[in-house]
Amino acid sequence: MKKDKLPKGVYRRNKNSNQLWIAYTDELGKRIKESAKTSDLKIAKELRDKRLREVAEGILTPTRKFESITFGEILDFWWERHGKHKRGFHYKIHRLEKFRPIKARNLQPETIDEFLKELLEVEKYSPSYVNHYRTIFNSSFNYAIKWKKYDDNPVAVIEQVPENEPRDRFVEVSELAALIEKCQQERDIELQGFIVLAACTGLRKSGVLSRRWDEVKLDADFPSILLPKKDSKNRRSNRLPLPRFCIEALKHLPSYGEHEYLFPARPNPRYKDVEKFRKPHAWDIGKRFRRIRDLAKINDLRIHDLRHFATTMLFIEGVSDAIIRKMTGHRSDELERYKHLSPQFKQQTTELIAEKLVDELEVMGTFLGTSPENDESRQVAASQTTDNKEDSGGADGARTRDLQRDRLAF
Repeated sequence: MKKDKLPKGVYRRNKNSNQLWIAYTDELGKRIKESAKTSDLKIAKELRDKRLREVAEGILTPTRKFESITFGEILDFWWERHGKHKRGFHYKIHRLEKFRPIKARNLQPETIDEFLKELLEVEKYSPSYVNHYRTIFNSSFNYAIKWKKYDDNPVAVIEQVPENEPRDRFVEVSELAALIEKCQQERDIELQGFIVLAACTGLRKSGVLSRRWDEVKLDADFPSILLPKKDSKNRRSNRLPLPRFCIEALKHLPSYGEHEYLFPARPNPRYKDVEKFRKPHAWDIGKRFRRIRDLAKINDLRIHDLRHFATTMLFIEGVSDAIIRKMTGHRSDELERYKHLSPQFKQQTTELIAEKLVDELEVMGTFLGTSPENDESRQVAASQTTDNKEDSGGADGARTRDLQRDRLAF
């Protein structure tokens, strides 16, 4: 077939080749040249006609294809397929309602950045809270792109807000005892049970509140509580032993023998229609915890610090990293931080080092700042060493008072 007999928009790039190409103008006015991948003139012409129809319908160029999509459609697609199924984590999307009717094309990086800065600088929310919303924006756009529902992520250029250093707050045994005592005075036995269970097992708040009584074995030879895989952050089930102190606290819970869950859900004023209230167990206990904490005059204490308490106490007691990881579900690098939480733990570490030196000096008959012949100085030094051990805990200088010694009557 000669070149001058080819219809408009169909051509050969090489006179020595039978392969046909087509040419057309896209929606943006750009001249497009595309291989028809055939030598059949009829097929090439049909392909060009198809492209012209796609241009006319506005579905050829992806940038035009997504012009009418709103952010609400992108957010809903992400939420239904991904966001609401995230185990062990709850996305808060209520603050994004005002962005729903906005076309995704009009949701510029500057708009999102201003929203995040308002949360941080005007409403004074924490950096982690602000980053939570950046994550929702970012994840929803990336998810839409992955499923070919959209083609651009305006959040990609926005950096996360620098967060504070990891929290280093060690809960003293005396503080824990004060919380329990205040719970008794205020007759909040349910919160008392929560505090004891969280402190003794190292379970996260969600792990404690979602437990059912059929997962608890109080009267077995080895009492325990089960954390199923579905409620575990690391996707592994874990059965944790329960001490007698914890068993006693659980048996005093109002739900004992009365309800499916240890901590049943309470009616919430936000749910005007009781029929729509579907939460079977409590999902937050923060307000009650903060009230008791303030009444006990304890500063800067959060619920998650109870998990820190359990982990750090295990370190103080000399429990190996492998056993602690198995109990709390931490990774090795996460555990390293807990070794530096307690001033008492640091003190005991140096006391152990000093004790070795003192023992060696005693064998040599030498004492700091005195002579071997000075029996009185020797007695004073020995007495000081004994006092230091008692301050650190037990006779070996490596133990501390446990919760049992601070136990209050239920």
